[in-house]
Order: sequence, then C-alpha cells, then structure tokens
Amino acid sequence: MSEKRYFWLKLADDFFTSKRIKRLRSLAGGDTYTIIYLKMQLKALKTEGYLYFDGVMNDFAEELALDIDESAENVKVTIQYLLSVGLLECSEDGLKYCLPYTQKLIGSETASTQRVRDFRQREKEKKALHCNANETEVKRIGNADIDIEIEKDIEIDKERIKKESRHFVPPTLSEVKAYCQDRVREGHPAVNPERFIDFYESKGWMVGKNKMKDWKAAVRTWENRRNEEKGESHENIEWDPATYNCFK
Repeated sequence: MSEKRYFWLKLADDFFTSKRIKRLRSLAGGDTYTIIYLKMQLKALKTEGYLYFDGVMNDFAEELALDIDESAENVKVTIQYLLSVGLLECSEDGLKYCLPYTQKLIGSETASTQRVRDFRQREKEKKALHCNANETEVKRIGNADIDIEIEKDIEIDKERIKKESRHFVPPTLSEVKAYCQDRVREGHPAVNPERFIDFYESKGWMVGKNKMKDWKAAVRTWENRRNEEKGESHENIEWDPATYNCFK
C-alpha cells in the first residue's frame, strides 16, 4: 500500500491584482468565473496541472461543470475566457487541457515528510521560546516518543531511496520540469520536459537495449546533443520556462 501523499496549490500574491484576473472579475458574473478558475486549479492538483475530457458528457465544459458543481453555462464562459488570455491551453484533439501557470504552483509531499517538517518546526518554536533552557533532554509529548517516531520516518525514507536506486522509477512531468528549469538557470541548453517524457515512455524507458538507470543523466545527454547538433530534432527543442506551451 503506497504512502499517503498531500498536495497543495500556492496562490501567487498578485493573483487578484493581475490584469487577467481583474479583467475576469470585471465581467458580469466575474466573481463566479474566478471561483470556477480556482476550482479548476484544485481539480488539476493530482494530475500535474492537466484536466481531461473523458466523454461522459457532450463536451468538456459540461463534464467539468458536473465535476466541480457549477453551471455548465458559467463554466463554458470561464473556459472561453481562460483560453483567450493564455490561462488555459487545449490539445489538438480537445481531450486534454493544460493550466500552464498552475503547473508552477503545485506541490506535494508524503505523510512522513510532513511529520518530519512539522516536528522540526515545533522544535524551532520551542528553542525560540526557551533559548536558555537545556535542549539536550529528549522531548516527549504525552506518551509518544517523537524522537523515535522521527527516526523511524527517516529510516523509511532511506529504505525507499535504496529501493528506488535499485529499481528505476520513471519521473513525473513536474520532476523533469523542475530539473530542467534548474539546469537552464545554470546556463545549460533548454530541454522540453513533456517531449522528453513522451519520448522515453514510447521506448519503455529503455536506453538502447538497457533499462534506464538515471533519468537526470538522460536529460544531460539531451543537453549535450543540443550543443553538438544545429539541426531540429526531439533532443533540441527550444524550451523557455517562462513561456512554455504545454502542447508544443
């Protein structure tokens, strides 16, 4: 049974002051459309910023309205506006919708990671309140030995890392995007994360005749080929993190 994972959406501090949102809210019914946009982002949390049309209803707007409990007419107006200003993108077949700005604001962590983070935060707060106290004694809350619980969580994470090192686990689109963005900031050539994933998924994550062992090394190989080749191919697609289009 896989460990529980928590997801969250970071809301930019200029969300309500951005021109796109201010224009949306200025429309008749604009506050409702804004809420629908927020609901769409929350629905896309676990799918890395994508929404899908499954064909249950006549069109995507009706199906989305059913999912988020809003009227189909209001959802349709919201979708049309988001598409017109670049806050929503649609694949050519109309089955996949991308929220490009949302993808940058999605985060997640496992339950054990959250417990470790919360425990460390509590310890920092205690030290701030009792800076002159003796901090060497093991802290206990009720009957639970927090120190032992943290050690267990750390051991669980170590075992997971060992297993992943022995058995290759394909990366998510978010992981590849984050790594590519870091590499671009360091001055390396840009690599298109979605095409990287699509390319290796089509090959069963094989490198030649061998199973891939390190996807980050594969990203670096694509970068090296970009330096060596001047022609256009799947290894040398231009990708600007600030203007990346989900379907190009």
